[in-house]
Amino acid sequence: MSKDIVVFKDIPALLQGLKTLQPKNKNFHIHRFEDTPETQVNETAIFRSNTYALILMLEGEADYKIGLHEYHMCPGSLYFLGPRHLRHYKRDNNNWKGFVCLFTDEFTTSTNLPNHFNDYAFYSLRGKQKFQLENEDLNTFKNQINRLYEMYEANEMENCWHYLHIILNNAEKLHRLRYEQQEEKPEDELVINFNRVLEQHFYDLVTNKAESLYSVQDFADKLFVHPNYLSATLKKSTGLTAGKLIKNRTVLEAKSMLQSTDMTISEIAYTLKFNDTSYFTKFFKGATGQTPTQFKEVK
Repeated sequence: MSKDIVVFKDIPALLQGLKTLQPKNKNFHIHRFEDTPETQVNETAIFRSNTYALILMLEGEADYKIGLHEYHMCPGSLYFLGPRHLRHYKRDNNNWKGFVCLFTDEFTTSTNLPNHFNDYAFYSLRGKQKFQLENEDLNTFKNQINRLYEMYEANEMENCWHYLHIILNNAEKLHRLRYEQQEEKPEDELVINFNRVLEQHFYDLVTNKAESLYSVQDFADKLFVHPNYLSATLKKSTGLTAGKLIKNRTVLEAKSMLQSTDMTISEIAYTLKFNDTSYFTKFFKGATGQTPTQFKEVK
């Protein structure tokens, strides 16, 4: 694995890097696996992409690394990739059938519709990225994604946006049923906006667009609220203060890089804007009970 993690800035760049089909639209794309050319790569290096992906495998197998999780994909696998996820895949064969759908935050800008992609649990590092579908669930998602593909082929982009959210909402219900086992609770708008800014900030960190790790005050300034009010609202909704949530998210990002790349401890500390490696090591051990080196050795 390379220490230089490739970041594909958009859908055309990602598809070009994978040596597969090129999109009709730079912000939204869907194609069938069986239509991909033989040039598509069978194994990637670790990479990131400023895109969301929704993928349904109907035939074929592959091993995926998504963030902190390793998955084996096979017929009936429905899986999701978010802009924050480190990604790697290795195809077991070229006989894939199914659908791959890619979209960006800018897709909502072009349609003048709201963006809530970050709110879906499976696009968070904390969520599960794969569902193994059977019977009625498999048929439902297969038919819905095929309909989305038909809309794309007909260049009905606004309809694609609406239908995409129907599919994602159905997947979110399935995620809650399988992994959360609790009723949906409406979240405060400030909590939603905090999570969105938090995720964007960490993407900016790993792509070297941020000069420092945001403090609670920085997030409060971004959200135009007092830091005490921000922490109180987050505590009421999540049980954790803003400072604890930022710390947990920093640890998640560090774990992802330690598990999925061959970056050195110093490189990871530098990426996450720690002043020195020793402070990063102290921070990580305080949060996990292990040094970064110990965590990396048992990955």
